[in-house]
Amino acid sequence: MAYRKGRKIRRRGHVVFSRSNRRRAILKNVLLTLLALALIPAGFFTAKFILETADQNSKPATSEASAAEPDTTSTIPTNPEPEKPKDTKKGFRAIYIPASKLSNFESLESTLNSAASKGFNAVLFDLKGDDGVLHYQSQTPLAQQAKAAAGDALSLDQLKALITKFKDKGFTPIPRVFAFRDPLSPHNLSTAKITLESHPGWTWLDNSKEKGGKPWLNPYSPDAHSYISGIVLELEQAGFSNIMLDGVQFPNQTSQAYYGNSELTNLSKLNVLKKFVSDLKSSLSENTKLILAMPGLAAFGDGTEPFGGNPVTLGADIAAPVLMPSTLGNKLKAGDNTIVNPGLVPYDTVKLATSQVSLRLELMNENERPVLMPWLQGYDYTPAQVKEQINAVAETLGQDSSFILYNSEGNYDFSF
Repeated sequence: MAYRKGRKIRRRGHVVFSRSNRRRAILKNVLLTLLALALIPAGFFTAKFILETADQNSKPATSEASAAEPDTTSTIPTNPEPEKPKDTKKGFRAIYIPASKLSNFESLESTLNSAASKGFNAVLFDLKGDDGVLHYQSQTPLAQQAKAAAGDALSLDQLKALITKFKDKGFTPIPRVFAFRDPLSPHNLSTAKITLESHPGWTWLDNSKEKGGKPWLNPYSPDAHSYISGIVLELEQAGFSNIMLDGVQFPNQTSQAYYGNSELTNLSKLNVLKKFVSDLKSSLSENTKLILAMPGLAAFGDGTEPFGGNPVTLGADIAAPVLMPSTLGNKLKAGDNTIVNPGLVPYDTVKLATSQVSLRLELMNENERPVLMPWLQGYDYTPAQVKEQINAVAETLGQDSSFILYNSEGNYDFSF
């Protein structure tokens, strides 16, 4: 607290003091001095009180203030809650729609209206599926060579019209593109496929042909990179500002696989996938966000061999781990916590899984840390169980966090 300095009053001319006047002046000065001395400690303690009060007002609420919050105690021990995202912008609340429903937008009206009434604001759909099929007519040279377009694939003009219709309904359209997990295009892109170690001219399969073995695009092939990158860039130019990649990985088993000899083959699995994502991001507009889907267990740190490391570190803007309880096996272990039959306890499973992945992200540099957008299960569950999963995400990541509700048929009960 600041004090004003006393100003000396000057009087013009000579002043004559009598003895009585002089005595009065001396007494007055003594009293003023004593008063000033008394005011200094009073001012000090007043300032101290003001500062301490301001400090108390700036402290976080105590446990008494938080006692009225809803009880979210889980039936399992929980890890320390990760830091909530700092960005308060409302995230994506997406539903998945199969590509087969895209050609008749009118039939989607009811689903979209119901979803919008429950706060959903994004739609995810496949434009290049895990079967390698393209659901739009790509004009890139490698896509033309791959001959992977479906018979009813949308034209680019139809695709642009679809984007406009989704946006007019208040939804952000998010296309999903499978990358190296592609059993179709290797048949026509000979320089982009994994070949057999003993016969480099032959196509490698991830299992015996009798057991349904499939070919893959080669993550070490520059042409494979160019094929996928060309599709993603084309989709951005068509008007998509958020694009999901899936299948950015090596096969689960790579016995006898031969990756050729290119400028990429000296990189580790993790680094070649990181380079693929990094190169793609650098070619996109700064406003276009790249979303990377991945298995939930790999995001925990289990089963990371196909990625050469944890896929959350590959460099995408948004990490989308599949945390649907029924996909997480018979036992989910995270830290000191274990859930038996995760599919039976959707709230506990999603809460633990989301917390665990969030803690993994906290180990990354802040400028490299992706936003989390988990997949939630929209099938084989009651509306109440769907809501439990959404609540678990909101409690862990914040009310404005992102998630994807998935049903392969695109049928949802929004009564929750």
